[in-house]
Amino acid sequence: MSALLAALLLVPVIDQGVKVALRRRLGANAVSLGPLGHLRVVTARLWLVRVARRSSPSSMWTLWTIAAAALVVASAWIPSSRFFVGLILGGSLSNALESSIQGRVTDYVCLRFWPAFNLADVALTTGTIGVAATLAIAVQ
Repeated sequence: MSALLAALLLVPVIDQGVKVALRRRLGANAVSLGPLGHLRVVTARLWLVRVARRSSPSSMWTLWTIAAAALVVASAWIPSSRFFVGLILGGSLSNALESSIQGRVTDYVCLRFWPAFNLADVALTTGTIGVAATLAIAVQ
């Protein structure tokens, strides 16, 4: 359970810290990553808000709480998935907090071949792949 809590707490703290540092350091400027793209602060509404135009913060937090509870219960059945569940919860918590407070989510890695993303998005993707792999191994 400590791996789940560590990821749940560290991902939002690090993600939001990086965003604050980049906003202060870069402002409206960009840093080149060569042929890959660049680092630049961009903001967008959370996908849930774009899809459900009348989405409220309370509905987002209700959905987050239900999903978080389901993931924690699932991680109790498969203990090896706890760190990955923590990554999913931490990434989604970081995006939900920022969206609730600012109305938008800040992304900062802009690759030429991929939509802009941030550390929370990396945590969500890594956690999802990890949970899927853990489940596939557990089923065998």
